[in-house]
Amino acid sequence: MIICHCGGSRQIPRSGILNSMRVLAPTFVLLAALFSACGGESLDDEAYRDAAAEAVRNATLTLDDLPAGWTKSELGGQALAELELTGDCARLNSLGAGFPGQVATGDLDPLAGPLGQELVSSVSAFADPAAAEEAVRLAGDLVLQCTDQLEEALKQAIKQAAADRNLDQLIGNIDALVGPGGFRSFGDETAAYRLQANFSALFTDFEVNGHIIIIREGALTGVLIYAVLGNLDLEGEEEVAAILAGKLAKAEESLAD
Repeated sequence: MIICHCGGSRQIPRSGILNSMRVLAPTFVLLAALFSACGGESLDDEAYRDAAAEAVRNATLTLDDLPAGWTKSELGGQALAELELTGDCARLNSLGAGFPGQVATGDLDPLAGPLGQELVSSVSAFADPAAAEEAVRLAGDLVLQCTDQLEEALKQAIKQAAADRNLDQLIGNIDALVGPGGFRSFGDETAAYRLQANFSALFTDFEVNGHIIIIREGALTGVLIYAVLGNLDLEGEEEVAAILAGKLAKAEESLAD
């Protein structure tokens, strides 16, 4: 639980530092649910929405899907803080409910891993594979377009997480990075974006690393936000991504029938 003791009684809790990444979770969960136009409503559409909702339920990660050592995160609802981005980036300020093209969506409650990882995941179903493909493209465009605002929001989240624990006077300069990142390919397509924050506290340097990973399988998309204090556990991250990809593939088969 404790990162360091540095000459006094003040302590830096791991959960407080990791919260700096988790505060942004809803923004990145939204990236897999950005819109593409869909057709008018009909009985067939209603049947598809029911099938899509079932597919999302089947594809959404659960705690039982993950390796031993994963538990519910103590951060809980703190990950649901809202952003206040401006301009075109304001589209990232909410969870995007009701966006055209998004037929159904489901979320995984925030989880914590055995090595201090923090995980958020979401699955969305779209009107068709073309709509889902366009959503992934638009998500990438928004990440790149809004990099400066997202990085500033990440800095502010770290400061707020420290202030909530009366540690804000101990936090030094903060550097943040949000940008494209490489990752193993899963499903029909995979997009990955790097998250990184560096800061100092009590003469000690800290680094938070993570990824936003978007996996598309047909008309389904899955998002993982995976972050850890220190170096990324790439093997563990790929393992979780592979589990999600497998669930997406199985659910897409039933949706396509």
